[in-house]
Formats: sequence, C-alpha cells, structure tokens
Amino acid sequence: MPLESLMTLVEKLREQIDAHGSLLRQNEALTRYTLIDPLLRELGWDTEDPALVIPEYTGLGGSADYALFNGDKPLMIVEAKKLNTSLRDGKVLNQGLNYCQQEGTPYLAVTDGRRWDIYETHKLASIDEKRIVQFDLKDQSAAEACLKALMLWGLRVSGRVTNGPATVVEPPHNQPDSQEPPTPQPTHPSTDGQKWQLLSKLNPQSGTRSPVEIQFPDNSVVSVTTWRSLLAKVATWLIDNNHLTKSHCPIRKTTRSKKYIVHTEPVHEDGSKFYTPTPHQIGLLYVHRFTAPVANTNACRTIIEHVGQKPAQFKVRFSPA
Repeated sequence: MPLESLMTLVEKLREQIDAHGSLLRQNEALTRYTLIDPLLRELGWDTEDPALVIPEYTGLGGSADYALFNGDKPLMIVEAKKLNTSLRDGKVLNQGLNYCQQEGTPYLAVTDGRRWDIYETHKLASIDEKRIVQFDLKDQSAAEACLKALMLWGLRVSGRVTNGPATVVEPPHNQPDSQEPPTPQPTHPSTDGQKWQLLSKLNPQSGTRSPVEIQFPDNSVVSVTTWRSLLAKVATWLIDNNHLTKSHCPIRKTTRSKKYIVHTEPVHEDGSKFYTPTPHQIGLLYVHRFTAPVANTNACRTIIEHVGQKPAQFKVRFSPA
C-alpha cells in the first residue's frame, strides 16, 4: 500500500469533515459511511469482506459496531460515534474493554471518524495507560496522521498494533526494495546500586520478591511488576522482534508435558484452559502464566531457548531490600 494513496485519502476525509461537518455531527451512520469505512478499506480492512470485517458484530460480550478479523476471532473491536462525540466517555470505554476481555480481543478502537483512540485491552494498567495510539485527521498534519493510521494497517498484516511503523512507500525502480534495519539504540539500565542478574542463573523460591526491570539482548529495559508479568514481557519482546511466531507453537512446559506455555489457542493438550480468569493474549498468541516464581522463570527460559535465543542475554534487576 503506497503511502501517497493514504495521504490522498486523508486529505479527502479532511475536506469531507469541513464540507459536511454539521450533518456528520448528527448522524453516526453517515459518519461511518463517509469517514470510517473509507479509512478502514484503505488500510487493508475490506468492509465488504466478512472474513475481515463484520459490522454490527454480536458475540459473547454483546454487540459492537465493527469487528476486525485475521483468523477465526476478532483482533479489534471498533466503536463508532458521530463526528465530534467524546471518545473518553467512561461508560463507553468500560463497556468496550469489558466486551473485548470477554471475547479475548486484544485491541479496542473508539472513533468519531476524525479522531481515533486505540487501546491494548489485555494490558494490566489504567485506562489511560492502555491507550497506545491516538491520531486526529484534522489537528495533526496529514503526514503525521497517516503514520499513526498505518498502525491499523500493521494490525492487518502482522496481527499486532506496533509503535513506530515503518513508512510504507513504493520504492523507486532504481532503489532496492529493502533497507538495512536501524541499529537499536540501547536504553541504559537503572543505576541505583542494585546489580543485574542473568535470567539463565535465576532460581527464585516461593516468597521471593518480584523483579522490577528486565533488560533484553538489544539493551532495552522495561519495568516488571510481578513474576507473571516477567513472563509476559519476555514473550512480548520475542514476538515484537519476530523471534516468536505461530510457527513455533505450541511451546510445551517440558518435552513430555501436556501443558503449553505458548499456543495459538488458550487450551492445553489435555483440554484444560490457560490461566483464568483470562489468558494473556499477545497478538495472535496466548501465554499461560504460572503462580510460582520458579515456574514463570523456567517458562521464560524455555520460550527463549525454543526460539533459538540465549537466556544468558536477558537480565533482571530487583529493588533494594
């Protein structure tokens, strides 16, 4: 999808907002037809293909304006509003998030056609922290709005909403189709006197306090709150960096175990479900989180080794006692 085509559409939508704003502010159906449907189609979500988009979708959690699919289950629920309707209505957000959690849907978008707020529904955080993407077709430049909107195209392609999508432009005929990826910039770990410990040598016991940070092989560092979140952070980093994909699944707890750590469905070989009340979903994959610190640590090492990485390249840090 050339970026120039998306830019042209965004400019057209801005003109529609200016020309027909008074009507769009009174009519949700018209807002959807005029602003939302064209943008979804341009970003790869064919609104006339039920395999990709089902309007007025009804599931376990109730009904939704749109469900976007990349497989058998919705990847994103889209709640549509009339132009200039508040996207921060607490009741609407809570209903949407609860709906997604019941359906196991990883993403929620709320839009009035002009503004888009996208939430990562399984993220263990406040509503504001769950919001991972925002863009406005009018207040932002067309170029900036396009780059943010491309995250919806990324969901169509990879099954995940990722930050900082690459610019999607058709390369000139005299240029190679691909470029060398940028070298990751290291994020320096916290320096409060507490030493980092290699994940390969970590052997926590019951009652061991949780780590507060994990450092990945590219030197990036993220915060950790619980042993379960440590496993989730490791799996997320591996998925985001294309080390862990559907082709690696299922990943078993042990070689002969009927229990999975990661799979494309939240069900073990013996028919039991992943950790309740809700399994941890990362894009198209599900991660079973354990109760004991040592079980989560062993699961981290198992996943890392299964995808050909080295646990010794991952480090964790604890807060001072």
